[in-house]
Amino acid sequence: MKRILIPTDFTIESLNTMKRALSEANEKTAVVLMHAELLTDSITELLFYSRSRAIKKHLHPDFEEALSILKNRFEGVLDSVSIELFHGLNSNSFRSFAEAKEIDLVYIPANYHLVLKGRAFDPIPLIKNSRIPYKQVEWDWADAEVNAGLLNLLFS
Repeated sequence: MKRILIPTDFTIESLNTMKRALSEANEKTAVVLMHAELLTDSITELLFYSRSRAIKKHLHPDFEEALSILKNRFEGVLDSVSIELFHGLNSNSFRSFAEAKEIDLVYIPANYHLVLKGRAFDPIPLIKNSRIPYKQVEWDWADAEVNAGLLNLLFS
């Protein structure tokens, strides 16, 4: 089984990288969606920090629905999907994170920039400098806008 990592910003558009990666897959694949954000400096907040609450804070119903659609569409090659938070600040910490998650390949979007909110940061420079194998995938913006429009119609 292959394990791939895909950075996400919890937007429907960021799932297009996952869609492209799974459409190229020829074996069972486990997907790790990774969101990078800085930890708070508050000791009190760190004492009560919960990874699941932090992820839940970012999840939007549209994103969850789009993820569910992708799971159904690629059920033949998709083994599992997990969402992980990354809090490291350098390439070595990313490499350790990827090794701990047993990542074989990282897929990054070539022509999409992650939408960063709050304490989120762009992990792509760290990924490129980490010596973990990565592949840049391009996807058509028109296709992404059509998909986002169709999903919006589903939810209205």
